[in-house]
Amino acid sequence: MFLFMGLCFGIAAVGLLGGAVWAYFKQQQTTESRVATTGTVVELTESVTASGRATMFCPVVEFTTLTGAPIRFTSEFGSRPAGHKIGQSVNVRYDAADPQKAEIESPMNRWLVPLILAFMGIIACCLAIAFLGFYGLVASSVSS
Repeated sequence: MFLFMGLCFGIAAVGLLGGAVWAYFKQQQTTESRVATTGTVVELTESVTASGRATMFCPVVEFTTLTGAPIRFTSEFGSRPAGHKIGQSVNVRYDAADPQKAEIESPMNRWLVPLILAFMGIIACCLAIAFLGFYGLVASSVSS
């Protein structure tokens, strides 16, 4: 039983840590392929979380593309209390082919998913080592 659990957690750890590396490089590729510009927070919209239990404030940002087109978008990342102020200047990255696909540039956007996957992978790795170590102890005590 301990061997089976150790192997399952080991496989999960490899998958989660591999997913963290993939998510990091995918995010890097996405960030580098987008156009950088500066925008201004023009509004804070109150948004209800998926669970419906809490609200958060999402910034609405306006910026101008390289071609001079004005764009207005609502960030997918919000917080409570509000992390931005109306009139605040923010760095924005947008898709040149579809400028509505824009987001405020922040470390959270870049690191959130890779760090969550890495954290879960480390926990799974520790559990795998614990189960396999315990299996080794049980196996050696039975054979002696």
